[in-house]
Amino acid sequence: MLTAFTVDDDKPELMQKETADLAKKIQEAPDGGVTGEQFGWNINYFLGPILRRCESATDEWLKPTERILNMLVDKMAVGPDGYKGFIGPYIYNEDEHWSDVHVGDAILIVHMLHFASIVHHNPQLKKQYGKSADRFVAIGKRDLIEKWEKRGTFVVDGSFAGYSEWNMFCKPGDINGTWYKNDHARGEGAVFPCLPFNKAMDMAHCMLLIYDITGEKQYKEKAEKIYNRFKAGLNPFQGGYTWNYWEPVSKGDVNIQSTRNERILSHWVGTHPYRDYQAGEIDKVVHAYNMGVTFTDDDIRRFIHTNLKFMWNGDLSAPKWENSNSKMPGYQKPRPSEVYPTTAGTFWGALAQFDTTILQLRNTARNRDRSLSENLPAIAGFVRLHAPKAVVKEPVWMKGIGESAGQMEAIVIPSVVPAGENAIILSKADGEMADVEIFVRPLKKTTLYPITVQKMGNGIQLFYVWDGKINGKRAKGEYVIIWKYKGGERAYPVTL
Repeated sequence: MLTAFTVDDDKPELMQKETADLAKKIQEAPDGGVTGEQFGWNINYFLGPILRRCESATDEWLKPTERILNMLVDKMAVGPDGYKGFIGPYIYNEDEHWSDVHVGDAILIVHMLHFASIVHHNPQLKKQYGKSADRFVAIGKRDLIEKWEKRGTFVVDGSFAGYSEWNMFCKPGDINGTWYKNDHARGEGAVFPCLPFNKAMDMAHCMLLIYDITGEKQYKEKAEKIYNRFKAGLNPFQGGYTWNYWEPVSKGDVNIQSTRNERILSHWVGTHPYRDYQAGEIDKVVHAYNMGVTFTDDDIRRFIHTNLKFMWNGDLSAPKWENSNSKMPGYQKPRPSEVYPTTAGTFWGALAQFDTTILQLRNTARNRDRSLSENLPAIAGFVRLHAPKAVVKEPVWMKGIGESAGQMEAIVIPSVVPAGENAIILSKADGEMADVEIFVRPLKKTTLYPITVQKMGNGIQLFYVWDGKINGKRAKGEYVIIWKYKGGERAYPVTL
């Protein structure tokens, strides 16, 4: 029998007070008025545990939560293009620019969709809560997924996808006025990169919830492309996985004309040293796994290995954590500061579904309930809870690829290269990469061909421009780029 995780705040009087306090916080924002990303983060912190209490399907929790979520919908403002959003101060430059942003929308709408999912899977609840559930799904479909796609920010590259940031703003207080374009709202010389993995996966998580409720496959297919891109960036290392906070999704993230190496990419590449975004990413990985999307059993085993063997000190009574890249060559432990008082290492609670040790750690950790988007059964094993019959296989291009030797980045932009255009091959490691070798092979063959590339970079971060030619000729087809570095290898697909 599956047993449910316990919740730290599993005392009705505490949760009722938290619900009332949250309603008060929401009421402080005017209906259809200023909210913004920071408002979203503040409210999101409290909503997770409240929604998990709703999974008991009792009116005690559903009634006040329904009211809170409808209050949130009422706070959404209508932008100049007719779409609703949580519009308010742009946190990178809040005194001059207001906007809505992907993550500010997603981290609140996901709770609406979670509520709708609870109602959907409990037919007896539909009579009382169905109207609100339908309202929340409509908001998710139109004012989250459709909105950011219509705004041109959903980037598809073959079997991969992600989001670019949006560079449209309004003047403070002018929510219903005219929006303007500003490419420098982050500061002088700033550029707008694609979203980091955690924010793109917030969007994908909402897509999977919509798919689960409606059965509309387009949402699953889009989410799968986002998760595919995340998985393609995973670095298989010593039985585990390391990965970067951000990686480019499109050519818009790469400026090969730059004379400054650090500005060739629109964002730094590396594992985040301080913020524990990876715990949330693992939460979404487990949800995708349970939905039968992208991730294999071996992927989950590697994540478990990383959390227990790379990060944990092995002490159940006094657990301490290193960052997930702590075993990588050249790793230097980040120094906490006033701005970042902690590092990113922590337990990945969602993996308790598969592993008894992580379950023990989760049950002894503070605020453990806030790390998950839903109550997951403890030690269910490798069963996809929401899609038990799903079969997920490794992509053909990943088969036969061994472990890396510390390389942090191995990407081809774009993965689908139009005729007459070049591909950009990116490489990065914690040490000098002068000795990296790059090859190409046809997708279903094993013969490796060296390729001629134009190289630029600073030794650690290298960039190559490839014209798609193999032995002097370019032929349409599916290929795999292979990096050989210090006895290890990485791979990435490319279609010409």
